[in-house]
Amino acid sequence: MEIKLLAAVQLVEKTMSCVILKFWAWIIIAFCFVAVTLIGAGIGLMTNAFELHSTLPAQFGAVIGFCVCGYLAFKVRGTTMLPRRAGHVRVLVDQLNETVVLSAKEQVARYKDTVESYFGDAVKLAQVERKIRQGLTLIYFDRCHAERFSLGNRYLKALVNSGINLLTAFQAEVILAYVIKTASQEPVELVAKKGVLLFAQEVSAFSRPLWMVNAVMYVSLIFIYIVLLYPWAWVDGIVPFEMGLWVNVFALVFAWVLKATFLESVMVGALIPVFLERVSGQEIKPESIESFSQIEALFGAEK
Repeated sequence: MEIKLLAAVQLVEKTMSCVILKFWAWIIIAFCFVAVTLIGAGIGLMTNAFELHSTLPAQFGAVIGFCVCGYLAFKVRGTTMLPRRAGHVRVLVDQLNETVVLSAKEQVARYKDTVESYFGDAVKLAQVERKIRQGLTLIYFDRCHAERFSLGNRYLKALVNSGINLLTAFQAEVILAYVIKTASQEPVELVAKKGVLLFAQEVSAFSRPLWMVNAVMYVSLIFIYIVLLYPWAWVDGIVPFEMGLWVNVFALVFAWVLKATFLESVMVGALIPVFLERVSGQEIKPESIESFSQIEALFGAEK
């Protein structure tokens, strides 16, 4: 199974209007991280008025501010960033079927209309996407025999599942593309379940492409992070206080913004056509899917 990164770059370039919309949303979140962290540090510095003569309260306040912002961003991601990701996936799928490039106005219209047209509302989209990722977690937990890392402990198993879940973002967007591509009168949960089962059926064929795109993306992330250390070191030199390790943290935050906006878009654009072509016309074979019963239970027993 061949991944065509150059074709993916060209596809994403055709949907640049949607990429820019995602970029601005991520930039706002990144600056919120910086602002809330600095506010936390400022509150901590105020304790110097009580003659503590230590920067520890400032560092403690900065960590609390950063963690609070991260928690809030995680809690609202389903109703903020997920609709934007789904909107871009929809435009990528539409553009694959078009011989001419969709206008920026048409792209933005479809981008904004995705949630209502296919899922009804953002809450429904978040529920479907969560089930997709849980299904993918089941697939990879069984495929990697991850129970050996949990040692029979339910807390370790939950930790392993969380780690696997973090690595299933690409696959989840690819299955969302399948849901959008094959949308019909059936409930989206049934279409999503079929997409997860088809992925489970073809998971061996997708192993190499997924390793490839993940390797390219994370090597690129490290490179971007190293490059962004230089402007943040310059900022550290001109502000009237020492940022210390926060230079590295903020560089990583903004590197993640570029990864989430541009690198992930290219990788998803590379995987969507491969997956759609691979599963086109296929029927589900329960006997070939190790976690079939678990996925059925996860999505319900509707037929």
